[in-house]
Amino acid sequence: MSKLFQPENARVPRFFSPPSEGSGEALGLGEAILIANRGEIAVRIIRAAQKNGIHTVAVYAADDAESLHVSLADEAVLLSGKTLNETYLDQQKIIQIAKKSGVEAIHPGYGFLSENAGFAQKVTDSGLVFIGPSPENIRLMGEKNQAFKYVESLGIPILPAFRGTVAELVQHSSKMEFPVMVKASAGGGGKGMVICESPEELFPALEKAERQAISYFGNGELFVEKYLPRARHLEVQLLADHHGNVLHFFERECSVQRNFQKIIEEAPSPSISENLRIELTSAAVKIAQSMNYRNAGTIEFLLDETGHFYFLEMNTRIQVEHPVTEMITNSDLVSLQLLVAAGNPLPIKQEDIQISGHAIEVRLCAEDATRDFLPSAGKLTGWEIPAEQNIRIETFVSEGMNVSPNYDSLLAKIIVRGENREMAIGKMKQALSEACISGIHTNLSFLSGLIESTEFQENKIFTRYIDTNLKLINLQIQEKRKNLNKHKTVIAFLIFHFQLKNYTENSVWNQIGFWRMMQELEISIEGEKYKCGFENGKIFRINHQEYLITDWYLTGKKLEIQIDRQAEKFYIFEEIGKTLIGTNGFTYELQSNSLLQQAKVDRKNLETINIFQNLICADLFGRVLKINVCEGDIVCSGQNLLTLESMKTEIHVLCAVDAMVKKIHIKEGNTVIEKQLLVELIAPSSSPEGGE
Repeated sequence: MSKLFQPENARVPRFFSPPSEGSGEALGLGEAILIANRGEIAVRIIRAAQKNGIHTVAVYAADDAESLHVSLADEAVLLSGKTLNETYLDQQKIIQIAKKSGVEAIHPGYGFLSENAGFAQKVTDSGLVFIGPSPENIRLMGEKNQAFKYVESLGIPILPAFRGTVAELVQHSSKMEFPVMVKASAGGGGKGMVICESPEELFPALEKAERQAISYFGNGELFVEKYLPRARHLEVQLLADHHGNVLHFFERECSVQRNFQKIIEEAPSPSISENLRIELTSAAVKIAQSMNYRNAGTIEFLLDETGHFYFLEMNTRIQVEHPVTEMITNSDLVSLQLLVAAGNPLPIKQEDIQISGHAIEVRLCAEDATRDFLPSAGKLTGWEIPAEQNIRIETFVSEGMNVSPNYDSLLAKIIVRGENREMAIGKMKQALSEACISGIHTNLSFLSGLIESTEFQENKIFTRYIDTNLKLINLQIQEKRKNLNKHKTVIAFLIFHFQLKNYTENSVWNQIGFWRMMQELEISIEGEKYKCGFENGKIFRINHQEYLITDWYLTGKKLEIQIDRQAEKFYIFEEIGKTLIGTNGFTYELQSNSLLQQAKVDRKNLETINIFQNLICADLFGRVLKINVCEGDIVCSGQNLLTLESMKTEIHVLCAVDAMVKKIHIKEGNTVIEKQLLVELIAPSSSPEGGE
């Protein structure tokens, strides 16, 4: 083991600026780490390590070969195997790769093996450094029942709770104060969590939570705690070294959630007083100090409407939302993780850490918010997100890559900083309005709608706000999309196809002007038709409304146009038979019969559509989790035929018509692709053989 990761050889920290050229602090000096993760956190760790002159080794599954973490790392090693257990969760395989690669330490990121005490122990036993807390730290806080007892012993408030097996918890139902929350003892990330409103709902809720707990964590133990309907979610960021120093980096608020999964995070919290901030941070530091914690960790709390807080859990790792803390404290938490793992004392004191400004982070995910957040996978044909001062993008994707259905739906984090919350909100609105993505569905417009909502801007959000107001939120977003001036999008289409794309500067077409040869044409936006005319190449007439066009510029896929002397931005993506144009956070599909490749195809007749309803196909890539019917069963419209799992989300496939199950084309455990036939139905009066 070289000097970098030997605790006894603490030295002057060098993690806060890149090594200078010719300093000897270059790669290849035996100072190397392996990143046992994927996605944006793997990219984040690689960049922090390389900034500090540390050699990086990435591991990747075959379906992650296009990920940025593979190309950015100094070395990348393929994990053979197809399933998670054979790739990112194969502890022995990862340790063997680390040993063979000559690294000194393993950084687990978040998720996967990051809070696996057994893995941390194996890494340590193999002579490597685990860049995180000790196995004992992870064990203590990883099992929720044990963690609650420990924190309660320190005098820190917890919610009333019952713990045990399904049978044991049912027996305690008479003592529970409903509503309650059923949770997996080994859980996290919103998995294995079910709200239960009454004693009658308890048993099915326990069964569902137990199934998810076993599936995601391999541990079916549950606990039931008092549920706070309008709670806020606060968390305190900690860092601790091997020398007894524990620092907090203030708090974050993560109350904007859907199904207990965070969507928007901000720091500092706009919901607490300075006195409450001191109480929260003091409680968090007390927990960490009492357990001799080290490295990065987060203490999470729930805050009720009366201002009382309760310990929720401790995450013994770096978290997804750590960038908002970095933005307001001017810190590099990942570099500090590396420094602490090397045995160095923290180079700063508590009084050195101050709040400056306000930061907001949104999680951009591959999911369709208009279809109950159905996960989306496939080729990312367009990827445009503005990179400006005080806007930070954390991602692992790039245009043209294929997004796998086998992992979490998170594509990127967009983080902004402002001098205050109002300015940060304005910066985020700008970033989201200028972003454009095509090829797969994302929650981009949903995020934009949330940021622009009065409830968010006035800080009236709570953890269940989205779940209880989803219909209203989507309606507001649809209204915004509907009311945007689509005439300007049509103008962008016309300029791109008839002025910029097909014709060179010296062509006869440009010399004459397409507006002279084509006085009027028709453009459709998702079925809505627009009549277009032109005068002298400057006046565009859309449905009899005139617009003055004075200039335009095309840079890559970004088209900037001066419309009525106002600058407008558009992103143009071409697909087979259509053009996609992104503007104001929305993407529209446009076509014109004047373009041969976009000539419309007549819709299938009603009879064909009705026949198609009898063929139940997959809407997405995924895995068959459970089949609920058998061949020959009579089923009704809306009945749950089977459950798919995609991007860690359960998707219920519902029957479209009253029918009989003729044939089931898949089995439990099968992987399915988009549009694959799952179940074949026939009319209830028929039979598979065609008899009575």
